[in-house]
Amino acid sequence: MPASAAVTLLDQFSSVFRSADKPVYKHEPLSLRRALVFTDLPSDESQRWLAQVRDFVGGLPALADVDWRLVPGEECDTIGELLARVSDLDPHLVVTFRNLHSSAWQWPHSLSDHLEVLTQVTDAPVLLMPRPDREGVWADAKTGTADVLTLTDHLSGDARLIRHSVAFASAGARLHLTHVEDDAVFERYLRAISRIPEIDTELARRVILAQLLKEPRDYIDSVATELQAVGVQAQVEAQVTSGHRLGEYRRLIEAHAVDLLVMNTKDEDQLAMHGLSYPLAVELRDVPMLLL
Repeated sequence: MPASAAVTLLDQFSSVFRSADKPVYKHEPLSLRRALVFTDLPSDESQRWLAQVRDFVGGLPALADVDWRLVPGEECDTIGELLARVSDLDPHLVVTFRNLHSSAWQWPHSLSDHLEVLTQVTDAPVLLMPRPDREGVWADAKTGTADVLTLTDHLSGDARLIRHSVAFASAGARLHLTHVEDDAVFERYLRAISRIPEIDTELARRVILAQLLKEPRDYIDSVATELQAVGVQAQVEAQVTSGHRLGEYRRLIEAHAVDLLVMNTKDEDQLAMHGLSYPLAVELRDVPMLLL
């Protein structure tokens, strides 16, 4: 057998083995027992808003035994004080709303300094709610999370993201697991491939894109299988596509009238909020978000 043929055959076997070695979801239920709640409202208004938040997440097993610790505006208003409270209590969940301790709430251009620091410093997930009015009322308050959308550009193997999405989904909820492959990045690589005579560009386009989309679909299938096996009542729906990420995310969120958006906000390579999570958190002001 010619050496080139032997190498090709070896590559084929290697590809088959690598294709079979794919991440599979394993469910581990979460129990969040300490929740630290920050507002910039007086005590009475803060209590009113917290009551609406508790109605929103009421009935979730993960929060069944949670100890809610409310910190109204007069008790903590600087970033240093806020971080000290987080350090002292070591919460499993932080709850607050957009533009905390910021006068810029009326302009959709930032989250506030407090929140931008908080989301990066604390290890606890942050439940970020729409800002209430001055009376502490969340005008469009919801009861329950019937549609939870999990958003990422790399879904396969992200068990932590899935576990939190399941934990914050009401019984029988639709769990939209979303993966958007960035078409601009894909086209950039295809342009490079088109300059290599040994590679069929159109074949590369078809098989590479198919593989990129197959991996998250396979992982979502494993999520659905595992959740059914452990008795989690959730309808898993795959939203796997390619396109302009920010535009596709907006479209999916609007199309499914999402009650809660779950996404990662930390990046190992930078101090600022991860990728597209920041513009989405800033622009989608009326959508509750769980930021990991």
